[in-house]
Amino acid sequence: MNIGQYMTVAVGSCLLLAACDDGVISQVGNSILPDEDSITVYADTFQIAASTVKYDSLYARTNSGFLGEFYDPLYGHLKSDYIGQFYCEEGFSFAHMPDNGKIDSVLLALYYDQWKGDPSIPMQITVYPVTRQLTKNFYTNVDPAAFCDMQNPLASQAYSARSGTVVDSTTTGSYLWLHTFPLPVEWGQRIYDETIGNPSSFDNQEAFNRFFPGFHITTDYGSGNILYVNSTQLRIYYHYTLQSSAGEDSVVYTGEVFNVSKDVIQLNRFQNANTEQLLEDNDDCTYLKTPAGIFTRLVIPSVEISKIIENRVVNYVSMNLKYMPQEDWLYALTPPPYLLLIPEDSIGTFFENRNIENSVTSYISTYSGSSSVGYDESGRVYPFPSLSNLLVYHVAVNPDEDLRLLVIPVSRSTGVSTGYSSSYTYTTGLSHYLAPSGLKIRKDGDYMKMVIISSYLNNR
Repeated sequence: MNIGQYMTVAVGSCLLLAACDDGVISQVGNSILPDEDSITVYADTFQIAASTVKYDSLYARTNSGFLGEFYDPLYGHLKSDYIGQFYCEEGFSFAHMPDNGKIDSVLLALYYDQWKGDPSIPMQITVYPVTRQLTKNFYTNVDPAAFCDMQNPLASQAYSARSGTVVDSTTTGSYLWLHTFPLPVEWGQRIYDETIGNPSSFDNQEAFNRFFPGFHITTDYGSGNILYVNSTQLRIYYHYTLQSSAGEDSVVYTGEVFNVSKDVIQLNRFQNANTEQLLEDNDDCTYLKTPAGIFTRLVIPSVEISKIIENRVVNYVSMNLKYMPQEDWLYALTPPPYLLLIPEDSIGTFFENRNIENSVTSYISTYSGSSSVGYDESGRVYPFPSLSNLLVYHVAVNPDEDLRLLVIPVSRSTGVSTGYSSSYTYTTGLSHYLAPSGLKIRKDGDYMKMVIISSYLNNR
């Protein structure tokens, strides 16, 4: 069976319903059907099994980084850091010759627009050199010791999130902050000397990576704050003498900048602890925590469902995930912006292949009241479109196995399509949500019941 055939079956009817009790609802459409035909509509309710599961690592291909440590009384401890290469233009050389061939200073610059936790907490950043080539394994259980000289840090310096410099702001009240950290001037001198003595190291990115593999950026003091780093830069400052046509000399101060960008490798590491209580089964809720790989698993009894709805058209499958109120302590974790539903056996390829929801085997939560988040904050619910396509497809392909889904927090990038009289937002990219967040999904009472609307054409 191919997917297209089952999609056609799944969306083949659009019915106006007056009630949702189990069993037969009504017979409709007699006025437009031949006398010998009628449609019977059914609403059947099934119980979903829900549990909390943990995946050891997430796929995180990004040039953004998270830096720091944070502890939540419910969701436990989180430490975030990253390793990055720096992008180099082909054939790079310094724009000017430094006076006496000497570099003045070198800075590591971190731009960030958000943080989680107390912005006044004193933290300490430490930078280590990468000594072995990075591999394109973008999973978050990377071991820095496999690539870095962890015995010889380049630099350490204290900071706090609030002590950064505001470098940009908007009328909406959002800000871009900057922290700069001095590095040994020898690193800038080494790069300049290489452009003179061995310019082939700058022929392409691969050659540059062999010469300069990158930095590991972490914290080794302080807990209570995590920076959301948008951009990481290596800045090399120097001065040169400019001679004017009048014979007067002037000293010009300038610099060269290397960025961690999407064109090079950045490896993000997340370490979680004190999460065992989240995995314990309870009658009230399941958990989601980011960036911890703690998801909710849903098991839909599709084997039982297929026997009951055999020979019917599946018109609608309801799915709304209700969540409990967030905790009321200071710096409590907030809900993730979107939730993704995918079959559990597809998590290994979905993010690596940069897939987006297709409304057949993957669905994203959608809320009509917002184009920026997929949940209703006032109702505390993540609504999903009808899962009829998924149910029909799964029953056709795996009739003897119940449908196992993962609920995964995601970030969503979007575009807007504008028509003659309306516009709509569509997905351009999905990735694991990597900012700290936590959620308790209700499983008590009727919150894990699924209603399936189906219909049957009776031939009299």
